[in-house]
Amino acid sequence: MSFSPTADGRLEIEDATAGDVEATAPALAASFALDPLIAYFFRTHPRGVAPAAREFFSQLLRLRIALGMPALVLRAGDRIVGAAMGYDTERPVWPEPFASAWTRFEAETPGFSERLHAYEELARAHQPPAPHYYLGVLGVHPGTQGTGAGKALLLAFCRRSAGDPLSSGVYLETSNPQSREFYLRNGFVERGAGALDGTPLWCLFRSDTEAGRG
Repeated sequence: MSFSPTADGRLEIEDATAGDVEATAPALAASFALDPLIAYFFRTHPRGVAPAAREFFSQLLRLRIALGMPALVLRAGDRIVGAAMGYDTERPVWPEPFASAWTRFEAETPGFSERLHAYEELARAHQPPAPHYYLGVLGVHPGTQGTGAGKALLLAFCRRSAGDPLSSGVYLETSNPQSREFYLRNGFVERGAGALDGTPLWCLFRSDTEAGRG
């Protein structure tokens, strides 16, 4: 899928490959630089939130690609300026060496495992019972925001779900109020909400019946 949100440049959405990871992680880290959930996760990381976020996104993207899960990158010429990734209706076991690398990463940040567990418990409490796609990460570099790129990435991911007869729609969570409004404008409805040490978390779902309207 390709689109031209501005008069002077063309942005293209493609499936991510292993060779894209190094360029994608910094773009996602920049996109989530002020995100409350990322700060909640990595506030105690010894090297700081930003380096932890880059490693976090790098590991998740490598895993999604290796598992053949939905992973899209947004290209602006020879640069990657955004990405979306998650799961299809399957939730496969993490293979080695990814599981071991993640265990080491968790151990680097005091309290991260406990915070991650609390987040997962809250997210699971509001997820749809029917099989669905999960959008774990969607981000666009701040320099590309406001061009329609984020919506294009979102709709590209949602179309993957709509094309899968096993899926009922797309589920996600966000702790960013602006992101919540963005998802609500694009066909998502709120299934529930909660807080993690004062950090809000909204759980949202878009039925595949909405896919033809976006």
